[in-house]
Amino acid sequence: MITIIIQSFVAFIAVYFFAVILESPKRSLLMAATTGAIGWFVYLISLEIMNKVPATLIAGLAISVLSHYFARKLKTPATVYFLSGFIPLVPGAGLYQAVFAFIDGNYGEAQMYLNETLLISGSIAVAIFMVDSVYGLYNRIKSTRKSKETE
Repeated sequence: MITIIIQSFVAFIAVYFFAVILESPKRSLLMAATTGAIGWFVYLISLEIMNKVPATLIAGLAISVLSHYFARKLKTPATVYFLSGFIPLVPGAGLYQAVFAFIDGNYGEAQMYLNETLLISGSIAVAIFMVDSVYGLYNRIKSTRKSKETE
């Protein structure tokens, strides 16, 4: 458990500086770093009971919900938190291993790494889509109720 906490703290620092590189607004840097650290924490906890793809989906859902929450709270675009928050989950090592195996002539191994990388990337996309859909539906219901009350 201490390893998970240390890794989450390191993820916080890494995401903070990545948000600085992306020129995120100064008032959103701590929230972006918190989003990435919590996402990585959820991923590591989920990884204890499931494999990488569903763990990434669960962590992606957490990051997406936090991104939308902080976007509403600080009145900034959710993308500010999405870009920074998903950095720890991006499967860069898997893509590197796939390309390396392909160059080395291990096509079966390359296909395995590529499939895993695509599944992880897809789970990130599905998580963003699911949460965006729920928030869009919530906003539509909220605006419909508001317009009915003013009539």
